[in-house]
Amino acid sequence: MFSGKKSFATRQKRKNKNSRFRSNAHGFAKKGIYGRGTQIDEEQFSYFVNILDAMKNGFESVEDKVTMANNVLAQTKDQEVRLSSNQIVCKVLESLLGFAEAERLESYFQAFAENFRPLCSDSFASHILQKLIEIAFLRFVDGESLNVSDHSANKKSKVDSEQFTDELYNRNNTFSEDHKRNCANFVLKTSKFLLNNLEDFIWDSCANHIMRTCILSLAGIYEPKKAFSERKMVDIHNRKIYSVVPNEWHETCKEFAQRLQMWPQFPDLSYQEHSSALIGTICIALKVLDKKMLKQFGTQLLLKAFLKHENDDNDESKDTELSDAVYGETEQEENLKDVSKAPKVFQHQSSVRLLETLLVVAGPKLRSQLYTFLFAGRVHILAEKSLTNFSVQKLLQHTKEKDEFDAVFQELKENIESLLKIGHTGVVKALTAACLRLQTKQAQMITALQNALHVPPSTGVAKEKSKFFLPCLLKLKPYEIVKDDKSSFVHLHGSMIIQDLLQFNKPIFIVNCILETPPEQLIGWLTTPNGSYIADAFFQSRFIGEKSREKLIRLLEGFYVELAISKHGSHVLEMCFAKAQDNHKIAIVKELAEKANMAKGSQSGRIIYSKLRVDTYRSSVNQWKNSLQQKESKAQQLFKDLIDE
Repeated sequence: MFSGKKSFATRQKRKNKNSRFRSNAHGFAKKGIYGRGTQIDEEQFSYFVNILDAMKNGFESVEDKVTMANNVLAQTKDQEVRLSSNQIVCKVLESLLGFAEAERLESYFQAFAENFRPLCSDSFASHILQKLIEIAFLRFVDGESLNVSDHSANKKSKVDSEQFTDELYNRNNTFSEDHKRNCANFVLKTSKFLLNNLEDFIWDSCANHIMRTCILSLAGIYEPKKAFSERKMVDIHNRKIYSVVPNEWHETCKEFAQRLQMWPQFPDLSYQEHSSALIGTICIALKVLDKKMLKQFGTQLLLKAFLKHENDDNDESKDTELSDAVYGETEQEENLKDVSKAPKVFQHQSSVRLLETLLVVAGPKLRSQLYTFLFAGRVHILAEKSLTNFSVQKLLQHTKEKDEFDAVFQELKENIESLLKIGHTGVVKALTAACLRLQTKQAQMITALQNALHVPPSTGVAKEKSKFFLPCLLKLKPYEIVKDDKSSFVHLHGSMIIQDLLQFNKPIFIVNCILETPPEQLIGWLTTPNGSYIADAFFQSRFIGEKSREKLIRLLEGFYVELAISKHGSHVLEMCFAKAQDNHKIAIVKELAEKANMAKGSQSGRIIYSKLRVDTYRSSVNQWKNSLQQKESKAQQLFKDLIDE
């Protein structure tokens, strides 16, 4: 329910970073240092810095960016390798390569193919090689896209990097069969070179990133990457799968996994940063290519790497015992559940991240094995450790079997208070979301939250204390702290937990908590960024009836203007208006009309004022009612037409 859009602060931070980069470049130039890496002369430096400045201002059209890309690449002719190894030139090329014409791009293919070994380990040229693989992949799979969104370049006069990407340009343009064939050959040639030199490059940070890009490309997966991004984790929702790539690509991709499995040091690869990340990428690719092979590969990881203990590396007898346990030949669960001997996988950050990846991509059987042999009996301890609590969250997010979840729930429900106390609120949120997704343990979850927040279900005098459940949950603080807290602070995970509770099969308790809250207090929460989304869940839940929705709208009466003038509250008011009966819609607009000056005192207020046509209401109530009825009948007719089709 939370928006995936980047915040203003994030965009501003990126702009400031780019400005600092250019400022630093100018500063070092005065000392005769023209970027890190390969040295370039002052004239070349000035040219590429000017290009950076021009790119900062954006482009009037796509054609302008294509023209600039071709002009810049023309300046690098016969110097592709040398210039790519310079920091300033690298930043320019990485941003423009995706918009180059076929001939210019192929000159880079040829130059880089002749110098793979040094370029793979170069701090700057490796970025260019990675970008070349991405662009070659996108151009080759032209016409095979899945769910590629369409952005219009005409909506704004200038096209910035957020709106217009390499992917959109290369997916929406047609290239010759010759060029597409050359692109495919470059991806395969680079991949095979890295495969044949796996032992040399798996430990190299630069080459490792290129290898991971190759593996994803061979599997038909595209993962957008921004130039010089410092982002460690890639958003899985940005990953796109293209359905048709050659069988030779699939076989080459699988060979990476097969070769690693044959290495004697395979059990240790999970515990080194770069090799662990590579294995994680292989798991992602195998989920798309071959689920049977993924299960076999994941089982080998579990058996040979994850189940090891720090002092078990040379104990062959334990290897046999673990193998028998995983394949069901003996009963080893009691030993493996010994919480005082947590497996080695939970002791290292690299292996923990790999385990999280495997939990996401694993099929039901493999995930069940991971739970049984790694998590069962020690979930509550892992949830309290800073290194492993995210693994518990991944387990909760991807558990499909109710029996397994019930066991996890029993371990965690008594530890919710300690999780909140140490700040591991994400585990509690994941537990609530799992109750919602699997449609189980919902009433027990609410009771567990009440007990953890020191507002247990009760009657009589103690019932007054239970009324603090909502504010305690919003702030994820116990009763003793919240009773004197008059602030409107809303914890992100607290808000998300309430949103899940509102979608439970029987949300009556949390609904009553909201409806019994004084409106002044409720308004304070609903006008915060995190709190405003609670209204979305309240109005959209299929288990909350019309009467409860109407009660909430009535409860907010007298505070409609306060909602309207707030950036986040205006969204709540808009939702109220959309769900309200006609008499309450009139009440909302009437209040805005009576306090028009106040309502128009902020940008959000002016937007709401215009959307609800308050000026029309002020000039003629009947005209406003007629326009409202016409709008509703038009919407109903449109819906009827869709049903009839």
